[in-house]
Amino acid sequence: MSVAIGVVGAGNRGQAHADAYSEVDGADVVAVADIDEEAAAALADEHGASVYGDFREMLGDAGVDAVSVCVHNNLHRPVAEAAADAGAHIFTEKPMAATYADAKAMADAAADAGVEIGVQNYELFSAETTAARRLVDDGELGDPYYARGVYSRRRGRPYVDGYGTPGFVSKESAGGGPVIDIGTYVLGQLLYLLGNAPVERVGGATFERTEDSYDESLVGPNRETYTERLEESGYDVEDAGVGTAHLADGSVVELRAAWHMFLPDRPSVVAGSQGGLQLDPFEFYTTTGDYEATVSLDLDEYERRQGLIAGDGYETAETSDQFAHWVETVAGDAADPVPTGELALNSMRIMEGIYRSQEAGRELTAEEIAERSESTAVEL
Repeated sequence: MSVAIGVVGAGNRGQAHADAYSEVDGADVVAVADIDEEAAAALADEHGASVYGDFREMLGDAGVDAVSVCVHNNLHRPVAEAAADAGAHIFTEKPMAATYADAKAMADAAADAGVEIGVQNYELFSAETTAARRLVDDGELGDPYYARGVYSRRRGRPYVDGYGTPGFVSKESAGGGPVIDIGTYVLGQLLYLLGNAPVERVGGATFERTEDSYDESLVGPNRETYTERLEESGYDVEDAGVGTAHLADGSVVELRAAWHMFLPDRPSVVAGSQGGLQLDPFEFYTTTGDYEATVSLDLDEYERRQGLIAGDGYETAETSDQFAHWVETVAGDAADPVPTGELALNSMRIMEGIYRSQEAGRELTAEEIAERSESTAVEL
């Protein structure tokens, strides 16, 4: 069965999705929709697809089985809801939406329509996550109860520091800064390893120290370049955020996400009652014969060998990435589907909780987070 896919949004992410699908057996990009029809046509030409200036027209005309939602965060909900109404499965760029309220509405729309909803998170399909999940499932960690995740850049504000577009640094289009932009990768990965129990409460704080970090004493004669880009972008989001989420099974997740922080990045970790692990570089911590043991696993060799087993003995078969897995899920061929939508929704509650906790000056319950979350979706 070939899955007919429509791509909504012909920008950088739409191009990445279309290119990824072109490498997946059983996936066929049949349509591209964007209000910029010239961009849509250029991408469609590369993949032999039809062109639409209106995604709703595409949903009604192109016969798509699934859509990839590759537009700004505050546009995810209207596209996803329209796709669900049309009976099409939904795969969105990360984060799931700009707010928890919009993400929950998307999940509800998919459930009501009986379609799958998935969310992009490459970390869920990394060799490190695969190995960690295997150790957890085999009971090597005992009962996992704590995880800490860090995604921290020293210099990496979108657009201002030289890559991306101003839409990334605008609350109006993105909903927030690094907490929602890159924190979603870390949270999805760690929730997956912990078992994705519901969130009970979240506390957190965000920081914005933009002007200080571009002081002339730090950046010299380049200061004018940065300040001009700051003004052009309308930068109004956080530089960094930290938070702690308590889950219903008693486990705890900590997050630090930063586009600009004068601290090094750190590996993510998971601890259990009988062992622990660090994800990158991968290490497994336990005891054996009453000796403390730190075990390094050869992930590359494992992946190579599994590829040979799945191949013909000489040529390795490609391991499944997130796009191949999504197509297999939609086609009903995935043996053990990764619930990327459920993980993303739980992550959204934590990320929204960090923002709302900063506003409230205290920890918030899951119910309070949901009550304080408001839709920022643009009506289309």
